Amino acid sequence: MIQFCQPSVFFSALFAGCALCASAQKEFIMPEMQQNTYLSHAKEPEHFGFRTLETDDGLALFEAHAHLHPNQMGEIKLSDGQLPVINIRGHARRIYTTALLDTSSPASWMEFSTSQKFRAVFLGTDSANIPYSGTFNTGDVSAYAAVVSHMQIDTIHIENTPLYVRMATHTLGPLARGITSPDIGTVLGYDVLQEFEYLRFNSQEQQLELSSTTPYSPNEDLLMTTAKIVAVEHHGLAVEGSLLGKQQPIILDFAGDYFFSRGDVKVNITKQVSLGDVVFRNVPTLVLPTYDAPARAGRRMLETYNITICPKKGVVYFERFPE
Repeated sequence: MIQFCQPSVFFSALFAGCALCASAQKEFIMPEMQQNTYLSHAKEPEHFGFRTLETDDGLALFEAHAHLHPNQMGEIKLSDGQLPVINIRGHARRIYTTALLDTSSPASWMEFSTSQKFRAVFLGTDSANIPYSGTFNTGDVSAYAAVVSHMQIDTIHIENTPLYVRMATHTLGPLARGITSPDIGTVLGYDVLQEFEYLRFNSQEQQLELSSTTPYSPNEDLLMTTAKIVAVEHHGLAVEGSLLGKQQPIILDFAGDYFFSRGDVKVNITKQVSLGDVVFRNVPTLVLPTYDAPARAGRRMLETYNITICPKKGVVYFERFPE
């Protein structure tokens, strides 16, 4: 059973942090001296086949991709609530954590104690470590780039997973999206999920299907639309969509326990939302705190269809349920 904060607190967690959840889990932010001790053992991104980049202001960044073993597939039963919370294993069977698959997040995350169990190695250059510099709310806690050499989802092996370690123990704060039970030790964002050939969210069967390299072929008799994946800077998975006929990208947020959210106007109901050629009408709507943030389709809206994300093809398939 997945437990959440109350709806108002959950929505705060979605965009602004969840202080009540963090307090309940007794978050401990590591002192700077202790952080520096761990960060001092960082290795250069090139050691793992990654690339070091540098911005105009001299800030170190890195370009990295997780490596999936070929020809592997997994089927995972989702717990009640149907949010994609799963177990992942590390380098040994006794090493495991609970992970949230968050397609809306452009980055992946790990709680500090979990990162130590998974033998995460911090990344850095000769002059500095690589801090998280994006726009997502980390709850005012520093996070630094790292890599986990091995993790496993069901039967799928993933090597050299890049992520950010949040330098606090017992909780991932707002990155856990308001989920209070089970404890979320890891978030796999779209930076890792886009390495899969496909991810299929089958809400009717409460099942998640994953494939490392085998392509997905939709059932043409059930296919309702094919939505094109589009890139939105500082955000995760987005597709071509529209609000009341006005075209704009819409984030697909399977980790969000709500219907729809937008920041352009304050309304309780959005009369019409389109994802590809699928039209949703009179959709319950929450308000994004940021005016210029893309609108988001949450899990409660998306569970109307079987949805298959095909990052390599650059499309998302929406299929109706078989009768």
